[in-house]
Amino acid sequence: MSRFLSFFLILILVLGGCASDQQNAMTYIQEGKAYFDKQEYAKAEIQLKNAISLIPDSAEAYHLLARTYMEGKKAQEAFNAFLRLEELEPDNLDTKLQLASFYFLAKKWSDAEKKVAQVLTADPDNIKGLYLKAGILGSKKETLETLAGIYERILALDSEQTRAMLVLARIYQTQKDSDKAEAMLKKALATAPDDLNINQVVFRYYLSQKADDKARAVLDDLVDQKPKAVEPRIMLANFQAGLDENSQAEQSFLKAIELAPDNPLPYMLIARFYNANEQPDKAEEFIKKALAIHPEHAGLKTAYADFYFRHQEYQKSEEMIDEVLATRPDFPQAKVLKAKLLTSRKKLTQAKQVLLSLLEEEPDSARYNFLMGSVLLEDKKTDQAMAYIAKTLEKNPSHLKARIIMADIYFKQADYFLAESEINKALNLRPENYEALLLKANIYAAQQKTQQAQAVYEALIQDHPKNPAALFRLGNLFMMDKKPNQALAVYDKALAINPNLMDVFINIIRLYSAEKEYQTALDRCDAHLEALQDPSPVVVSIIQGIRGNLFMALGNSDAAKQAFELSIQSNPKYTQPYLALARIYHREENNKKELEIYQSLLAQRPEQIEPHFQLGLFYEKRNKNEQAKAHYEKVLELNPEYIPALNNLAFFYAEQNIEMNKALDLARKAKELSGEVPAIMDTLGWIYYKKELYDSAIQEFSNCIEKEPENPIFNFHIGLAYNKKWDYINAKRYLKKALELKEDFKGADEAKKILKQI
Repeated sequence: MSRFLSFFLILILVLGGCASDQQNAMTYIQEGKAYFDKQEYAKAEIQLKNAISLIPDSAEAYHLLARTYMEGKKAQEAFNAFLRLEELEPDNLDTKLQLASFYFLAKKWSDAEKKVAQVLTADPDNIKGLYLKAGILGSKKETLETLAGIYERILALDSEQTRAMLVLARIYQTQKDSDKAEAMLKKALATAPDDLNINQVVFRYYLSQKADDKARAVLDDLVDQKPKAVEPRIMLANFQAGLDENSQAEQSFLKAIELAPDNPLPYMLIARFYNANEQPDKAEEFIKKALAIHPEHAGLKTAYADFYFRHQEYQKSEEMIDEVLATRPDFPQAKVLKAKLLTSRKKLTQAKQVLLSLLEEEPDSARYNFLMGSVLLEDKKTDQAMAYIAKTLEKNPSHLKARIIMADIYFKQADYFLAESEINKALNLRPENYEALLLKANIYAAQQKTQQAQAVYEALIQDHPKNPAALFRLGNLFMMDKKPNQALAVYDKALAINPNLMDVFINIIRLYSAEKEYQTALDRCDAHLEALQDPSPVVVSIIQGIRGNLFMALGNSDAAKQAFELSIQSNPKYTQPYLALARIYHREENNKKELEIYQSLLAQRPEQIEPHFQLGLFYEKRNKNEQAKAHYEKVLELNPEYIPALNNLAFFYAEQNIEMNKALDLARKAKELSGEVPAIMDTLGWIYYKKELYDSAIQEFSNCIEKEPENPIFNFHIGLAYNKKWDYINAKRYLKKALELKEDFKGADEAKKILKQI
């Protein structure tokens, strides 16, 4: 009896404890729900975990915990919670759909498909399951007909599923069935006439179809339905601005500000509108108004920094953007502008680092990939740039600028088939885009399809009479077609539009110079300088430099010097007149003045390769070895792949018998970068010779002679190498050939001495 009582007491205690755990768990769940409702997700998570520690199989706690993780952006934890829920409630279809969604987002198509199949087997009419099935099949590149069938089934189950209508409209549009696409969009709009997203989709559809009147009607109806909503006003304003209805656009932007005076977006948009219409004062006024309301708003500060950037006030722009990044180091818009600022200052490595940090967060961002591609192009890294531009187009096939850039890359690589393919895709997006049409004509011209190129250029000139770009290209086409008079007439028209177009002016001078009409060319320079009103120093510098070259062609070096000096005075950072002056002094054997010119250029452009390289040459010829070495090394510090410096420094080391291993590395790199260039192969061969690697030396010298058999130095060098190998027959052959080609080359005495010894 006592044993029975003891067992009964234990049972009561256990049951009492279970009841207590159940009660405590329910309290935790209720508290967790209260925190969840107040959006205090961290506190909700703690309470729900407490509940689960007491009742590990509580489906109620796991349901709420999964939702808490979802709201708290804890994807992995949410996924684990749903996995546990599936164990607890194996027949719960909503849980299976949640898991399918996770698998779908992780691109685990097979796992997602299995879960969706389980749902649709249990409930063939489950609309969420059908949406997911369509999404999975779409990701697996299933046919549009199959996908359309699923969305049509969804509509058969629920005729008010606007999401299915919008997707079907997109499918019909892809199938080029615009009537069905429009009908489906109208149906969606009729089902939910005040749905902003649907209105936006229908509006964008009409824009893509160039149906401006229908697009306007959608916006007008939306404004009537939502007279106090700011979004429709902004859409209307942007639409009007796109049609150059600037007065109406301005009023719509102002109305948006009136409706939402505390919303920074309309202020930023009207500022952008004024900027585009060359009204910077008004643009700045509205940015300041917005900042007065939201002084610490990162987006507004970034917009203000962008305003400064667009007006080339880079220091102000950078100061403001650095201020934003000090408080919001990961603010994407600010980082984008920072990258642009760094690019504008040629700090390309730092710009790439900023963009890489953005791409780490959003690797599939079309915008970030495009910006990275653009920076790499600026850095002359075309192959790398192409990968990012291709990713841009993969993520956004309608990215017009990326499409044009890709076409231009192929064009510059002379791959005209791919260039034409890409530019046609761009023109499918915007058939009247000036830049795309101009490139299309350039592609025709490069393939010598003169008539097609001329037709496109002339159409552009007619449609855009104030844009000189097509005139310039048409002039180039006439030059290529040996029609100088027609080219000159077209160039003159381009200059009449913009007298500061120096590429046009230079081509005019080339036309005269080709006919040796140097005085006529000089007269054009003088007349153009006189006609320019308030000319920029850069333009004056270029024209004075041209005058200097023309005087040199006429044999008047004194007048040439004066012109080059005037060019330098106008723009002290312009490299060409310095080099031209230095060449004159070099011919006159005025070493002092030549050196002064190079040093003046170096003072102005210490970051440029040319002054360092020229000084290296200057000092090397005068046996000032340390100075020569220092300048060549500086060139390679600025550009490690600058071939002339690689070659010269390698030869310099070899001649001085110093750092021979480094000399070999430099020469090999120069050859790798340049290919089969005889002078560079000769340097490499000479270093092999100095290192007593005679077979390798002979190989390089042989390659040189194959390309330039009449070069005495190459014959001399290979003769020396054969002599060192005791191959006196070949040594005699090549040394004699060197002396026959030129009696007094550098090394001729040594060649004669060896021949006597042989």
